[in-house]
Amino acid sequence: MAEDSDLLSIPVEKLMKLSKSVKQADRLLAAKLMRKLTNQKTIFILLELMRDADPRVRTEALLTARKVKRPETWNVLIELLASPRYAHQAASALKEAGVAALPVLETAFHKSGQKDLVMLKIIQIIGHIPGQESLQLLWKKIDYPDKRIVKQILYSLRYINYQATGREALAVKDLLDAEMSKTLWNLAALHELPNEPIYHYLHEALREEVRDNYDHLSLLLSLLYDPESVQLVKENVELGTPDSIQYALELLDLFVDQDLKPKLIPLLDDSTTTKKLELLQTYFPRESYNPIQVINYILNRDFNYNNRWTKVCAVHACAYIPNFRVSRGLISQMFNNDKLLQETTAWVIYNKDKAAYQSISERLPYKDKKFLDSSIENNQLLDGLDDGFFLYIEMIMLIKSIPAFYHIQGKVLSDLADKIQPITLKPNEKINIPKTEELPILIIAHGKTQLN
Repeated sequence: MAEDSDLLSIPVEKLMKLSKSVKQADRLLAAKLMRKLTNQKTIFILLELMRDADPRVRTEALLTARKVKRPETWNVLIELLASPRYAHQAASALKEAGVAALPVLETAFHKSGQKDLVMLKIIQIIGHIPGQESLQLLWKKIDYPDKRIVKQILYSLRYINYQATGREALAVKDLLDAEMSKTLWNLAALHELPNEPIYHYLHEALREEVRDNYDHLSLLLSLLYDPESVQLVKENVELGTPDSIQYALELLDLFVDQDLKPKLIPLLDDSTTTKKLELLQTYFPRESYNPIQVINYILNRDFNYNNRWTKVCAVHACAYIPNFRVSRGLISQMFNNDKLLQETTAWVIYNKDKAAYQSISERLPYKDKKFLDSSIENNQLLDGLDDGFFLYIEMIMLIKSIPAFYHIQGKVLSDLADKIQPITLKPNEKINIPKTEELPILIIAHGKTQLN
């Protein structure tokens, strides 16, 4: 009690002086004192400390914000959801704020120009706040156009073992239909692309998508039926033996609604893709395509149907198909804000038709044109990873070839593309890595090195 009394007797002026001090220890003390002294007159001090340049001070201030649960801090915490360093602490503070923070989170979610990453984090936070109000906010977004958001909503519902009924169950069944259609399309695309080296990365990307599709089907089914039964079906299908698949289908037959069985069972059994297409044509019509048509469809399909890594692998394959012309689907990717897709497309078009590249690049903003020109100038089509210059896609391909990264999906690794810093060293040249909290992962692309 004496300690609390001492703390409460500190004047605001002294607290402000501590928070403005050049000494880290003083600002750390101010951040800790704010746990007892935060009020209408002093809240601005905490808000300043939450933006402090020193990571330790800011971390301490975030811990204080988590303890005091003041509404004034919530918008700053939401901004920090985009920070790799502070996102976890900010999210924890917002979760502890509870139901009172829901209106602020909802407003931030719908804010114009809000970052995708922040929107996903907000959904995670809402999902961790117990109560009917948070559930209603999640269900309101179940038909959100960006399916990554919808997927996060489903994960949040699954986290609390939610079971959908009535109108909610119908919404989940609609999502199931859409996912089954995507799964069949991707299986057919895999079947239609020849088993040749030029399609290797695209094959791999589509296989990853199909695995994602099946995982998503299991997630949706677990919101309608007993999650343990659904998990048992999933595990037996993944085993892939005739007996395990037969057991999975028999189990599925016991609990799945009659209207879903004619669609689900052919998709999960061990029949060929041709047979699946034949049995499911009534529910999910799809024409047959040649390899060039498959690639063009992948380029033109919405990102909700094929992810950026699959698209960039499709663009990459175009470079090695002699009769693949510069299509509208390919040209459209030159204007994509995604640097990974834009750079790979520019590289392909340049090597296919230099005149077309010059014409298209003239329509780009100067900054984009300069970036693409410098990338293409240094990269040779047939040299691949051996020309000494790495396109973003080549960096990801190199990382995927390292055993430690074998089991990480391309769509996850592709998020690293613009965060990698290439370094070229001369013989016997040294590089000093500063000792910081964020120690980098070093990957040697060419040559050898020695650690001292």
